Amino acid sequence: MDEERKAIVNPKAIYAAGAGIGAAALAIFFILGSGSIQLPGIQQNTAPFQVANLTIALKDIEVKRLDEKNANVVVTFTVYNPNRNAAVLETIHYLLYVDQFQMTSGDIGESPEGFVASQAGTFTLVSNSTTTLPDSTVVVRNNLTATAWDSMLNETAKYKVEGTYMYRVTSANFETTPGEMEFTLRFP
Repeated sequence: MDEERKAIVNPKAIYAAGAGIGAAALAIFFILGSGSIQLPGIQQNTAPFQVANLTIALKDIEVKRLDEKNANVVVTFTVYNPNRNAAVLETIHYLLYVDQFQMTSGDIGESPEGFVASQAGTFTLVSNSTTTLPDSTVVVRNNLTATAWDSMLNETAKYKVEGTYMYRVTSANFETTPGEMEFTLRFP
């Protein structure tokens, strides 16, 4: 009877069986993962993952005098996601010009660093949706930019905003497509 128990509880046999099952599972994973076998009744998606760029626009630029030398400028962007899948807008970096003068610059969002980074500074846009993102900065009046600064407060300024935005779109199979786009916008 002791010999029967030894045959039933032989650790070498258990390890060998486990290794065989693991090797078979690995082989099946690589064969199916490579897409070289088509199983009946299962359709594989062979179409490439298409991503359209997000659309960025200026909604408004508001200027309020703080004192004789400083004004608060709120630049408000709208961002539209035309994709079937959600997009994550990471950052918008921009420069604001009046005439030939750079009056201010700004950043909205933050680019996550690494795989486990926080997504707190990013913005998720569901399919076919628009989000509004304001950014506030202070513009200082000086001798060089005095005329442009005054035109901002008199609401006669013609603005040009240049910059870049970074985003990611993830498909249903977790394929991620990053994008970085430059933009030039005018207001009004």
